[in-house]
Parts: sequence; C-alpha cells; structure tokens
Amino acid sequence: MPGARSKPRKRKKKLLSEENLLALGRKHFATDFPNPNRQGCPPKNALQLLADNPRKADDSVLNHISFCSPCYRDYSRFLNARKTKRRAKSKRGR
Repeated sequence: MPGARSKPRKRKKKLLSEENLLALGRKHFATDFPNPNRQGCPPKNALQLLADNPRKADDSVLNHISFCSPCYRDYSRFLNARKTKRRAKSKRGR
C-alpha cells in the first residue's frame, strides 16, 4: 500500500572484536583521566616495577593507573619497552 509504513528493519549490531575492544580500553585509560598536576602519582620506579614484575608491585600502583592517564601512559611505555626487549632477546637466542 502506498504511504503505509512498513516495519523498520532491525539493524545488525556490529560486535567489537577483542582487538578493537582492547584498543578502546587502552585509549580510554590513556586519555579520559587527565591529571596535569600529577597529584598522588607514584614514583616512576614503581610504575617500572609494575611493568617488569607485577607480583612484586604494590596494589595501590595498579589502582592508581586505572584513574590517572599520565601514569597509565608511562606504565604502557615501560611495558612496551619490556616486550620489545624480550622479543629482541628471543630472536638472538634462535
């Protein structure tokens, strides 16, 4: 019938892949919690320890990076440096 409304088509929801979800989470923690004065931030060596040996790190440091983007970014850099170093070692060991 002309002019009659038809049922709206259901949109297929695009599911986030695990990779996209993780990228979204990384972006969220890296940008959505500014702390320009670095209030309450742990020392850099505490972030380094969290990246190098999380079991030995203080739980408060892990808690802090969940709401402080600058510290999260520092931690991420330490973690990426560690991963890069491990990859280089494994390639040399072949």
